[in-house]
Amino acid sequence: MGFFSKFLNAFKSIRLNDKNSVNGYLLDHLLVGSMYAEQQSAYLNSYETGLNKSDITKLVDTYWGISDQNQAIEILQSLHTRNQDKNLDIVYKAFENPENYFDILRSNISNEDNVFDYYLGLFRKLRNVVPELIEQKIITDFVQLKKAKDSGWNYGRGVFLARCCYELDYISEKELIEYVAKSHQELKQYCSTWKEYTTSYIVGRAIWGGGSNSGMVQIANDLLNNKQSPLKNRTYI
Repeated sequence: MGFFSKFLNAFKSIRLNDKNSVNGYLLDHLLVGSMYAEQQSAYLNSYETGLNKSDITKLVDTYWGISDQNQAIEILQSLHTRNQDKNLDIVYKAFENPENYFDILRSNISNEDNVFDYYLGLFRKLRNVVPELIEQKIITDFVQLKKAKDSGWNYGRGVFLARCCYELDYISEKELIEYVAKSHQELKQYCSTWKEYTTSYIVGRAIWGGGSNSGMVQIANDLLNNKQSPLKNRTYI
């Protein structure tokens, strides 16, 4: 199944595993990856994804550069630490002070190994993306982003990626359970509700990937409102 058809398929139904589902707080942990899972038309409520092994291998190897246990652990850990990136805080501060944005970035971010250029690029993406998100009514103002940032995007990708790595035997079930629990716990520092989580995911994808947000918005609406969705009756993370 090609990416585009898979993307469209995500809007047709919420996929649930009837045989090996998890429930309660374990499901809460797993739902941190629900946006990414929906993108891939995977199960929302089980450790197994329900995807073909060849598709999982392609996603993990081609898009993430993971082909063994060490690479899996390194990438998964990096997705946990991205929200503690102090340079990202500087980018947000610069956004709030557009007259002095360059000086704020230059005086607080090192230029070793083109680090400064990377964060200047992020600032420019943010400057393009925020008005679009406000116009599309995804957020009402920039203040909404200050706490959540792109946490949903980071933790969300991490949880789904961990499920894929588990299915490829790069991590154990115990490691998967610990990883998704930690993701859920840390996400709560940034997002209070599942609505904030889906918004944060959309924001993250828009900043890092660019392009249209309409597909992501539709996935978020489906997750939050479809009566089959495990998120339907959950408000708080």
